[in-house]
Amino acid sequence: MFFSRKINQFFAVATCQSLVKAAEQTRVTPSALRHGINELESQLGKSLIKRSKNGMDLTPAGKSLYNRLYPYYEKIRKIENQIMNSNEENTSLCIKLDGLYYPDLKTKLLEIRQENNRYKLSLEDGCIDNINEELFDKEFDLVISSLEFDYSYKKINAINLCTQKVGLLVNKKLIEKYPDTKTFFAKETLIQRSSSLRNPIFTTILERLKNKGYQYHTLGLTEMADVLHCVDEGEGYCFIPENIDYISTITNDEVQFIRSPFPFDFFLHQKVYFKKENNKNLADIAMTLR
Repeated sequence: MFFSRKINQFFAVATCQSLVKAAEQTRVTPSALRHGINELESQLGKSLIKRSKNGMDLTPAGKSLYNRLYPYYEKIRKIENQIMNSNEENTSLCIKLDGLYYPDLKTKLLEIRQENNRYKLSLEDGCIDNINEELFDKEFDLVISSLEFDYSYKKINAINLCTQKVGLLVNKKLIEKYPDTKTFFAKETLIQRSSSLRNPIFTTILERLKNKGYQYHTLGLTEMADVLHCVDEGEGYCFIPENIDYISTITNDEVQFIRSPFPFDFFLHQKVYFKKENNKNLADIAMTLR
């Protein structure tokens, strides 16, 4: 509000030490965040952020700017929070996702929040077993899932979102050690968000791999940023929906995306469910997610 977009993005990267995590915090895509930092560096004529083994670090010029601005930044942010929290006109918009990670969908949700200050956006990940319970008992406004639920119940609407092919994100040096994908899966660790590993869609992928004679072992982490960091460091691999814009921000000379790593093609078909009777224009919001 009071600080420019570029300054807010600079502090987010400095605090999170991760481009992906800072992008989520500032509600923009990683590519937009990188562009904002580049603009700030061009204006100042100095490099502020550098990539390191631990993620993103400040250069000496970046540390100097951070130390000079931070006392003012902290005070202004407190004032902003007080103003935002006192805004009684904000309407809560509660959305539940099924635990899988959809980068394009996350971007669209953040865009809704940016473009419509009317809504106070609340996102929750978790297993979704009963669509009626999620919408009427737990009172989520929108429920987004790749699972197919029976919504013949007359008070529920559903809209089909995009379909994405699942691929493999991996450090090139790691996969080059093995003669084939089957050996690679058996020897290395599949690292995902814990909520993804519990999702029936994900367990179906693993079951199909098992039926094809593939072996694997998994590790669940809380944040996607941590998963990406492990992959970047060559500590394992992850499955991720294909999205060209997002993939371009997380691949580099060391990390690559393999579009067809399985002995079969696997797709995620997203759908958004919501109550027909509501006062939040949920159908219009759902259509913007397509």
